[in-house]
Amino acid sequence: MELSAETPREFGEELRRERELRDVSRENLAAAIRISVRQLDALESGRFEILPAKVFSRGFVRAMAIHLGLDAERYAAAFASVWDAWAEEERGRTSSEVAQSGQHVRLSKPRRAVSMSTFLVGGGIALAIALVTFGAVFLKSRAERPLARQLVRSRVERPTVPGAGPASLALPPSIASSTVALPSSSAPLSPAVLVPVAVPVAAPVTVAQPPAERPPAAPPAPREGLVLKMMFRDDCWTEVVADGRPVAAELFRKGAVKEFPGSRRFVVTLGNAGAVSLSLNGAPVPLDGSSGKVVKNLVLDQSTARSRPSPG
Repeated sequence: MELSAETPREFGEELRRERELRDVSRENLAAAIRISVRQLDALESGRFEILPAKVFSRGFVRAMAIHLGLDAERYAAAFASVWDAWAEEERGRTSSEVAQSGQHVRLSKPRRAVSMSTFLVGGGIALAIALVTFGAVFLKSRAERPLARQLVRSRVERPTVPGAGPASLALPPSIASSTVALPSSSAPLSPAVLVPVAVPVAAPVTVAQPPAERPPAAPPAPREGLVLKMMFRDDCWTEVVADGRPVAAELFRKGAVKEFPGSRRFVVTLGNAGAVSLSLNGAPVPLDGSSGKVVKNLVLDQSTARSRPSPG
């Protein structure tokens, strides 16, 4: 069974009616069959001139009929029939309009002729500019050539002036002291004979400056305060009080070396005096003690640095 639609408008209204009966919006249908809303609107309104080629538009109709539950083949065949009639009518209308206007459709040949003429005109203009430029450069070179020759001749030929001394060459300021004299002669030098002259240039002399004397080193400033140094030849319990402040109270192992700074005095207690060597500001402090002997409250200052400790 074929559709009764004969024109694009009637066919589009038939599609729109089927869509609206199934309560399917235009946007949903366009998204489902993957075409634009504009193309779906042109299909339903019968504006075939907006649609793509026949084969693509027929595929749109087939997909639309399948989505709406219609007979896809019947709707596709109906669309092809309506499209062919519409296309034939459009071709006839175009031919009649051309015949009535009395104008012929332009082909690509006149356009190519215009392009060729434009190309020829442009090429002629470019050639003329190139010729003018070449002529200007040639004339300029011809005009500059005699001037260059005259300049070279004026540099080579230096006539002698009667009553003047021997001519000398102008040299750079760096070798102004070395002057080369040309022999005086009544005949000018021939321009064809050029004799190179080697001018000796004295090498710069570098005068070695004597090394600046270094100022004598300042003597080291005297050390302020006191420094107590302790070297342990064996393990020893040690207590050190520097200026009334305890700074050590522990067992120092064999081989240890300790230094304690102070300002006025030290009070030292040793549990094994024979195993310790003391020095105050670098001066040794003798200890009256053997291995295992205890020394208590040994006072060390500037005045008693060498006092002997009392055994405990």
